[in-house]
Amino acid sequence: MQTQWAEISVESPQESAEAVSGLMLEFGCHGVAEHGSAIRTIVGFLPVTDQLPAILDDLESRFQSMPEYGLPAVAGLTLKYSQDTDWANEWKKYFKPMEIGNRLVIKPSWEDYAGGSDRIAVEIDPGQAFGTGGHQTTRLCLKCLDKYVEPGMVVADIGTGSGILAIAAAKLGASLVHATDIDELPRRIARENVTRNDLDGVVIIHDMGPFDGAAVNCDLVVANIIALTIIELTQSIHDRIKPGGLFISSGIVDDRVDEVIEALTAAGFQILEVQEEEIWRAVVARK
Repeated sequence: MQTQWAEISVESPQESAEAVSGLMLEFGCHGVAEHGSAIRTIVGFLPVTDQLPAILDDLESRFQSMPEYGLPAVAGLTLKYSQDTDWANEWKKYFKPMEIGNRLVIKPSWEDYAGGSDRIAVEIDPGQAFGTGGHQTTRLCLKCLDKYVEPGMVVADIGTGSGILAIAAAKLGASLVHATDIDELPRRIARENVTRNDLDGVVIIHDMGPFDGAAVNCDLVVANIIALTIIELTQSIHDRIKPGGLFISSGIVDDRVDEVIEALTAAGFQILEVQEEEIWRAVVARK
C-alpha cells in the first residue's frame, strides 16, 4: 500500500522563517525546503496517519505563539495530499550544491558537484534536521568559519542540526570538533553525516551532558541559534573559550543585533565584525 503524504506549506516573514523550519522538523516533517525572499515559503512533508490532525493543531499553536519569543506571527499553514511516495523526497529538488565563501562547497549526498576541484566538499543529508546551507544564517556561519578556522583548532558547535557547521570546521582544518543539539533526532542525523564525511573521531556529536564536560578550552565556538538564546548563553560560552579564542554567533535578526553585541561586550568579548545577509546577522567576537 502506498503511503499518503501531506504537503505542509507555510508563508512566513523572513524573521520567523528559521523558527518555522525548526518547528516543522521538530514535529516530524521529512525534509524542509525554504524559498522566496521577503515572504518565505517553507514546505515539508508528513505521512497521513490518524495522528496528523493533532500534529497540525499543535504546530499551528506553536506558530501563533511566536510573538512570545519576539518573532512575527505566522498566519497558518496549507495542505495538499498525494499518494505518490516520491513526495517524501520532494524537498530535495530545492537542495543543490552551493559554493560558499572562498573554499567550501555544500552538496547533498544525492547530487554530484561538477565545479572546481579546489573547493572543500561538505556532503550533507539533512533528513529531519536543520542545516543544508540554504538558509542565510547557515551561510553566514559557513563564511565566517571559512575565514577564521585555522589548522589544529579545537571547535565547539552549539545547536548542530545536521552537523553542517561542525563538519565544515573539521574540513577547514580543525583537529577536534565537539558538537551537540538539544534534540536527539538531529544528533543522530549529524552523526550519520559525520560518518558520511569520514570524520568519525574528529567531529564528536555529544549528548547535552557530555558536551558540557568536553567542550572546554576551545579555540572557536559557533552557535547558529536565535538572539535570545545567544544572549542567555553568552557567559557560559565565554567560559568555554580560551583567551584570544573566537565566538561566531548567528540566527540574529537585524533589530536584535545590538542586544547581542551588548551582551557579548558585557561578558568580556571584543567585537571583530558583523556580517549580514538580508535581515540576518552573524557576529564574530574575540575573548
